Formats: sequence, C-alpha cells, structure tokens
Amino acid sequence: MKKTGLIFDMDGVILDSEIQYFKVHQQMFNTLSIPLDLTQYATFMGKTGDEMWEELITQHALPHSTEALLALEHELFQQHAKPETCGLKDGVKELMELARTEGYRIAIASSSSLEKIKRVITHYELTVDAYTSGFEVPRSKPDPAIFRLAAERINQSPEACIVIEDAANGMIGAKKAGMEVIALLDDRMPAQVLHHADHAVSSHAAIGEILRNR
Repeated sequence: MKKTGLIFDMDGVILDSEIQYFKVHQQMFNTLSIPLDLTQYATFMGKTGDEMWEELITQHALPHSTEALLALEHELFQQHAKPETCGLKDGVKELMELARTEGYRIAIASSSSLEKIKRVITHYELTVDAYTSGFEVPRSKPDPAIFRLAAERINQSPEACIVIEDAANGMIGAKKAGMEVIALLDDRMPAQVLHHADHAVSSHAAIGEILRNR
C-alpha cells in the first residue's frame, strides 16, 4: 500500500531533548537513592511521567507522591531541558520538507502535553498538519490509540502511515496500530529493543532515503 502519512514522535525524534531528560532523571534517581538501571530506564521512554513515577514509587517504596515528583521533575526540566533550548535533531526540518514534496501528510504523536507540543511547533516554526498528545487518549504509548488518532487527524488510514520513533514503547504502539515503523537510534541513550521496527537508522537523512526510494 502506498504510504501517504508520516507521524513523528517529538522528544528524541524532532526535539533533541531525550538526552537532557536522561540527565535530569539521573540526578533525581541519585537524590532518591534509586539505582539507575539502563534497561529499565529504556522501558520508561515514550511513557508519560505519571506512569514512570507511579511504577518507581511502588517498586522502591518511595515516601513521595507522584504529584510531588512530577513537580520536581518539571522544575528541573525548566532549568535544564526547556524545549526552546534543547534544539532540533539534525536534519528534521529537511526531512519534513522532503516528505511534503513527496506528498506526505505530517503529524506529531507525543506523550508530552498539548501545551509543550504547541510550544515546540511555534518556537521552531514547524509545518505539520496535525498533532496528538498522550493526554488526549485513555492510555499513552505503548497503547496504539495515540497513533490511530494522529492518522485520523491527517485523514489517513493506519496502513498508509509511517511512524518515526526512538523508543520501544512508541514502536510497539505504532505496530499495534498497523503502521510501518522507522526506529531512529541515538548512541547517547540506553539501547532500545528494536524488533518492533521495520527499519533502524541513525539519522534523518537516512529516513529521507527510505522515503525517496519508494
């Protein structure tokens, strides 16, 4: 089937933010005396902060509420990982321009809040046709609902969509939605399980080659 929809994850795919989030979480884990298990941390990527902290509170019997940890996380993100200072991933704007010329409709499907997604689109002057937040669906990634909603908002069937993801949770959700998946690798981050991806690449330029060669 001809592919006519391109759905981007945001953090780690559009925005070069995951490495900053990782550093903030390293700091928080150290403060809370939580051992940093890179394999476990990789399973949190793509989920909402609520889900991560709820799991860690239960696992480590932390004497803190989810709300308190989210507030601290937000404060540290504002200091060290503001969307406006993280910068874009290399080549993402060029990839969006190429996709547009190839006839793709473009959406963002992110576990971040709508407010943050809008901030990123506005600040970096991104041209997208639609966006969806994990807060708009009953369950975020790895549930497929966010991807199905993104496809609906760009008037595409799931089978006509390609998803670009950097996290296994997103890849799983996209495959459950019936979409083709491109994994964008980053050797600065904990390794992801890639068997849900149809392609694995290290740059947006390589994704561009996949689109050109269809």
